Amino acid sequence: MVVRMSHDLGLDRRRAAIAGAHDITPVNVVVVVVGNHGGTAAAVVVVVVLIVAQLFTTYISITPGVPTTRLKQSLKEKDGTVVTFKGSMEKCPLEVVLEVHNPDQFYWKLMTEADLGFADAFIHGDVSFQDNDKGLINYLLIFVANKKSSSSISLMNENRIWLTSAKYLFKHILRRNTLTQARRNIARHYDLSNELFESFMDETMTYSCAVFKTEDEDLKVAQQRKLTALIEKARISKEHEVLELGCGWGSLAIEAVKRTGCKYTGITLSEEQLKYAEAKAKKAGLQDKIKFLLLDYRKLPKTFKYDRIICCEMTEHVGNAYLEEFYRCVESILAEDGLFVLQFISITEELFHEVLRTSEFLKEYIFPGGCLASLTRMLSAMAAGSRLSVEHVENIGTYNYAQTLRCWRKNFLQNKSKILALGFNENFLRTWEYYFCYCVVCFKSGIGKDYQVVFSRQGNFAALGDPYQGFPSAFSC
Repeated sequence: MVVRMSHDLGLDRRRAAIAGAHDITPVNVVVVVVGNHGGTAAAVVVVVVLIVAQLFTTYISITPGVPTTRLKQSLKEKDGTVVTFKGSMEKCPLEVVLEVHNPDQFYWKLMTEADLGFADAFIHGDVSFQDNDKGLINYLLIFVANKKSSSSISLMNENRIWLTSAKYLFKHILRRNTLTQARRNIARHYDLSNELFESFMDETMTYSCAVFKTEDEDLKVAQQRKLTALIEKARISKEHEVLELGCGWGSLAIEAVKRTGCKYTGITLSEEQLKYAEAKAKKAGLQDKIKFLLLDYRKLPKTFKYDRIICCEMTEHVGNAYLEEFYRCVESILAEDGLFVLQFISITEELFHEVLRTSEFLKEYIFPGGCLASLTRMLSAMAAGSRLSVEHVENIGTYNYAQTLRCWRKNFLQNKSKILALGFNENFLRTWEYYFCYCVVCFKSGIGKDYQVVFSRQGNFAALGDPYQGFPSAFSC
């Protein structure tokens, strides 16, 4: 790694800083001091280098038995001092160049909040990457690679957990998905602007993992395949009453009704989504078949039963404390011979328990009140809250979601000027770029999965149909 700092130091101070950091466990870090912002004490620079080294030593493993390279320096009077920490890791041979524009803010945030502090520094322009395309993704991949290889949590990481737990505890309590707060949490993300979401999604306006067959396949084609998979796994027919929990902008509803002629109800907590979906259904001439409601799933009448229920990546907004209640609500409105198809994002068991006791980027900046659960947690909530059983499971997301997110990021960056014209600022753009990269790394590293699961009640042979013909794979649709 290379870290470029906007600060100017005299030659003696540079040498002092380098000497002070000389015996730190080396990693692939280069510190470049540039600019002219007045003198800074050598001791401060030593602390800065120590913090950088400690942070990256925490997150980058050195291959056992490989001799580490000593510090190198390249003194440049105009460009500043270059300090290089060298190491080796066979499984993660990545190099990143960071440019620090506001050292005071950057290193304070890094020291006190580690990963969240780095995110905040990136958002506020305190740090950037020399490689605008791959820099941030590679940086996050290095962090993940080391976490996988280390069995212990460093003192810095423990402090980060303690500090953020104390800082954000009250905030998270206020954001719990009560009936009132759930609307506010959803509005903070989904009511930003329909034009914003149009700027990076494909024409279907589908905000979930697509199913690609090739690396260069069009996003719209891949999203259409995912919609088809959900419809076919739900085994919808014309006489069915279908409910979608979290209908988004209406793409699945319209596709399902076009294909099957069923009656369809979609619910959302986003006013912007509701307006968009209703207009879309009317334009398609399907307003008599499709009904969209601004309604919390917990307020659905228990007297009406649906033949099929579909939920595509909405449980991420339910919250860990409400998962059992979610399954109870689903079962209470599902017909006795009904099927429930759920697509959801899952993370590893270890990370799930870690984020429960602390905070992470998505909860702080993107999805307030949100929670990514482990597969075990989702299934244990099902068992505790309902009589449902699993009939089919397919992981569609390890590579597909990374590719989906790369498409969204590419479209987002290509439309930066349009997004700024909508009234959003540069900090917002950097927040969402971090969001896309953060999620790419989640799936690319294998931390994240995206499952399609079919649930039913035990012995529901009528809905399951031919025992010799299973549920289709999403990749065959």
